[in-house]
Parts: sequence; structure tokens; C-alpha cells
Amino acid sequence: MHSTVYTGLLCSLAAPALGVVWESLSGGVPSTWNLLDEPTTGTMSLAISLSRQNIDQLQSTLTKVSTPGESEYGQWLEKDDVEAQFPVVDEAPVVSWLKSAGIQNYTLDGALLKFSGNVATVNKLLNTTFAVYEKEGSIKLRTSEYSIPSSLASYIDVISPTVYFGKTRKALPYPTKGHLKARSDIAASCSDQITPECIKEMYNVGDYTPKVSSGSKIGFGSFLNQSASESDLADYQKLFDIPTQSFTVTTLNGGVNNQSDSIDNVDEANLDVQLISAVSHPLPIHEFITGGTAPYLPDADEEDEDENEPYLIYYEYLLSKTNAELPQVISHSYGDDEQTVPVKYAKSVCNLIGLNTLRGLTILHSSGDEGVGSACQSTDGTKAQFNPIFPATCPYVTAVGGTSGVSPEYAWEASSGGFSNIWDRAWFQESAVETYLTHVTEETKKYYSQYTDFEGRGFPDVSSHSLYPDFEIILGGEAYLSGGTSAACPTFAGIIGLLNDARLRAGKPVLGYLNPFLYSKGYKALTDITTGSSYGCTGIDPQSGEEVDGGLTIAGAYWNATEGWDPVTGLGTPNFQKLKELVLSL
Repeated sequence: MHSTVYTGLLCSLAAPALGVVWESLSGGVPSTWNLLDEPTTGTMSLAISLSRQNIDQLQSTLTKVSTPGESEYGQWLEKDDVEAQFPVVDEAPVVSWLKSAGIQNYTLDGALLKFSGNVATVNKLLNTTFAVYEKEGSIKLRTSEYSIPSSLASYIDVISPTVYFGKTRKALPYPTKGHLKARSDIAASCSDQITPECIKEMYNVGDYTPKVSSGSKIGFGSFLNQSASESDLADYQKLFDIPTQSFTVTTLNGGVNNQSDSIDNVDEANLDVQLISAVSHPLPIHEFITGGTAPYLPDADEEDEDENEPYLIYYEYLLSKTNAELPQVISHSYGDDEQTVPVKYAKSVCNLIGLNTLRGLTILHSSGDEGVGSACQSTDGTKAQFNPIFPATCPYVTAVGGTSGVSPEYAWEASSGGFSNIWDRAWFQESAVETYLTHVTEETKKYYSQYTDFEGRGFPDVSSHSLYPDFEIILGGEAYLSGGTSAACPTFAGIIGLLNDARLRAGKPVLGYLNPFLYSKGYKALTDITTGSSYGCTGIDPQSGEEVDGGLTIAGAYWNATEGWDPVTGLGTPNFQKLKELVLSL
């Protein structure tokens, strides 16, 4: 990663006139956040995401290399190619602006220009007022809008954290205590609980054995102070007769690889690594732990509990590494209600994801565990609406929804899905979504249209088993039952890792960005889920089962699983042997 540190004396140049409100919350600060303080002292840190040139060509470039039948299919770009085709703008005008306002310390990491300064100085720089807000114990230093000089509009994508009041969530229910079974009892019935043998049976993996020498690798992202336990993975592998295999770790942005026994710090990460190991052993596994470094320190000796949103820093980091340094498949089991994510921020992150997929990375995100929605309200609390989940709604992500049951599977009731309010319907899914809409009555469309936008990007794209029966995992040396789309996502990632293994051993490139393949050909090798439905907007959180404080209710809010794509299970669940035959024919 290109990194430059600047320090210097205050510049006497006059600051450029503030000509444009760059981001603004239309309804003001979300009604569920309480104002605690408006500090003027203390140091705060922000990051400016610099614009990239030619970003309007990202979709067309990606389509050429990711669509089967195109002459350039599978010709993924290297890091240097991406940087050459989509260069970051010159940072000099932005640096000059910071210096003219008295900002003395700033660092350039790739396209992120990070800086820190006194709160009063930053308020003046951005023509705004930052304040401390609290919600359910989460504390954030934020504002409702900020401005930049009009002359810098083509240089700056977004500045964060500023107007982002979202709260990233793990996509799993709270694990429940299980019990360790005798070896002879394990997988006696997959209708009881899901084991590695059950997963392989359900998704027709058979006796396929990948080889480390193929070069296929799988990764997963960990946020919210999560880090996978090495000892729990060893216990899991011992329990299910999986040969011992560890994993490697990268920490960034203050992330900590905390090998503690607290299940609150390992429940998500353990689920990820254990299920990836269950499906794809012995392929190498890598964990990326991204911290949420506090952007505001009131006093030098006082730590603030604020957590910065992780996505910009994380995806910029991935983009800074060479293709050879990264796993080709990366699973993520976290998300935010889309309406809580500022549009500029969401689009900036989504473009970073797209640039990474252009290099042959498969970026998977769980669709979420809120069904149609949980709070089901607009950010300002005045309007009822369905709640899509970000980053799953980004068209460059392959979003993984959830199923229940074993044989047959049916839609999991809490599998998040629906239609984005930020992105239009994706080019690769036009036909699939139009077909789905023929199954929806005109009366239902009219009723739902006040709560969702059927012209938005539909998600999820695919699905895998989530809950009922639950997955057996190890937490703190003990057996627990867990699941959710947090289980579906790493399971699907493991399957893609196996498919990449098969292609690499056949001298073919990795699958990379999946969506054009899935919607044009891959769906034929998936198991279409046609029964069951998701629900939501009842005033009860489908993930936790608890009442949603201030949530709005919408009568009859649910999505049905139907033939073909649907907003609960996507195109369906994987059938490895069919997929392997198909991808080897490309």
C-alpha cells in the first residue's frame, strides 16, 4: 500500500470557499439516537476517500471478464492493471485545503487521505457541528451534514465517519448451548443438527478432495472485535475427524487477534472458520480482522468506545495487495440496514468491492437475518418501509440468503432479502427479477410499492442452510448450536473454494465475480428452493426474537420462495457436482 505521512506548520493560504453540501441526512439525525454533547475540544480522526478516474467504466469492464461467452471471460486484472485503468486523483488540492485550515497531520494510504485535528478545527473545515450521540450503549461522534469546496467535488468521494449512524450487526442468532456427542451419534440424523458430513451430503460434495497445491484459498472478514479461536477450531476438527488445520491472520486498523474464551468475541468468527474448514479442508484459510479505531478522543488519557465503520478501510486494504497475496474467495457475515448508510459512502464502498472483483475475487456477504425487515422504518422514524441490508445490496457482491430443513430445504423465515433503495436492478438479473414479478399479484405489488422499490437491485443471489436444524460448533471449548445467514455465507464460500480448486487444477482461472455466471448459466446447477417464506415488520426482531424499540409494523410483510429467483433464497442452493461439471466446461 502506498503510504505517505505529512506533518508541517500551519499554512497561511486562505481556505477555499465552501461551495457544496456534500452529504446530508434528509431527516436530520435518526430519531433513535440521543444527543449527549457538542464538544469543541479533543482530537478527532477522519478519512477522505479520494475519487478514482474512469469509475463509470467499472461495470462494463467487469462485465467483459465475468460473463461466460465473452472473449475476455476469466481474464482477471492484476493490481497494477486496476490502478492504471482506475487511477486515484491527485491528492494535492485536497492536501492544500487541509493545510489551509490548520490541519497539520495527515497520511495517504492508497485512496484514503486520513487526518486528525481538534474538533473545533474540523467543524470549521467542514462547515458543520459534530456532536456525541448514543443509542443502546453505542456512542458515536457524528453530524447531520457537512460541506466541501465546490472546486474539490471531483476529487472527493466521501469523508467518514461523518453522517453514518448505522450499527453493523453480525448475521447470526445468539448461540445456544449444545452437548458433545459420542462419535457414533454424530450425523445419525441431519434433521437433528448440522455437521460437516451433513453439509457435504446436502450439497453433493461427495468424496471430492481438494489439493493445497492448486492454489485455491478462502478468506473471511472479522469485525466488531471478533477473532476466530485456534483452539476451538482444533477441537471442532477433532470432534468431526477433520485433519488438523490452522489458519493465518491479518490485523488492520487496530484489529486485535484475541485468543480469549469469551464467546462474545469468537461466536461469529468461529462459525466462519469452522464451517469453511468443514467444507473445504485442506485448502488454506485466512482471516482479516479489521478494528473500529475510535475517531474521537476527548482527552489524552480517556478512551472513547466509538467504532468506526470498517468497510472503506478494509476494502482499500484488499485493493492494495497483489492478487497472489489474497484468497480468491472472501466471506463476510456482517451488515447494516441500508437506509442507515449514507448513499455516497455506500457507493464508494461498493465501487471498491467492484474493483476487487475485477481482479478475480469472489466477494460474498450474508443477506442478513431480519427477513423483510426488523425496525421497518425510515431513518427519521416517520415512514414505514422494508429494510434491505448493505453491503449485500451492492451489485458487485454475491449475497447469500438462508434456508431451513434438510431434504428438502425450504426458505428460512428470517432470511433477509428484497430490493435496494440505492442501486437500480442489476444488469445481470433483469430477466430473473422480471420473471419473479410475474408470480406477484398486481394487488400485492401496489400494496408493497409504498414500502419497497421493485426496480431496485434484488437480493440475495443464492442461499445455503442457515437454521433449523442448527449447526454444531465449538465456542470456548464447549459445543454450541448456531446458524443464520452467518452460517450460509461461509458454507457457500467453501463450495466456491472447491470449484476454484477444480478449475485451477484443470488449468483454468478462478471463478471470480460470480453474478453474471450465476444468472446466465450457474442457476442450472443450483437447487431451486420453491417453498417457505420470510416475514418481518411485526415489531419483533426476527434475529433476536425481541421487541423492536420504536419499530413500525406492516401487515402482510413477507416474501415467498418461488420457482426461479426470489428475494428469500435467490437462485437457490449449491449442488457441487453439477456446478463442478458446469464450471469445468467454461
